[in-house]
Amino acid sequence: MEANSTFDETYELLFPLIYRFVSIRIPKPDVEDVTAEIIVKVWRGLPNMEKKTALKSWALKIATHQIADYYRSHKRIPVMTLEDTPLPMTQQSDQSETWATLLSVKETLAKLSPQQVNVIQLRLIEGFSAGEAAEILGTTQQAVDSLLYRAKKGFRKIYQGNLDRGGRVR
Repeated sequence: MEANSTFDETYELLFPLIYRFVSIRIPKPDVEDVTAEIIVKVWRGLPNMEKKTALKSWALKIATHQIADYYRSHKRIPVMTLEDTPLPMTQQSDQSETWATLLSVKETLAKLSPQQVNVIQLRLIEGFSAGEAAEILGTTQQAVDSLLYRAKKGFRKIYQGNLDRGGRVR
């Protein structure tokens, strides 16, 4: 991305990534506003950015700081609620098993620490390398690897604890 890129170009490129990142960390009514604020900060900072190839990781680093600012100003604890996370569109008439699985995954993620949710999203959902995730989170690659291991282990333990003996989600 060029330093003289239009706001619309920057918005189109970054909106899906930033929106997904923000949507599991901020209450639903504020997601679009916070996402827009982040994209504006990124766009304004483009002329000063040294490595244009690292735009997405730099934008997520700004997003991390903006989310922290949001909670400092709102004096709320970051919690991912089930109501705040969009559910999949139904394509078949009976999607009860898909919905139940999704709800169980959401409940499990809500029980993990914010750092664990961050590393799961960056590494497993967004596909960033451990080095890129470390840069975004302001830590080392080894710390990211360790955190991801603990997050996956904790997720597995909590998720399996949510299943009843019949194999259905509680």
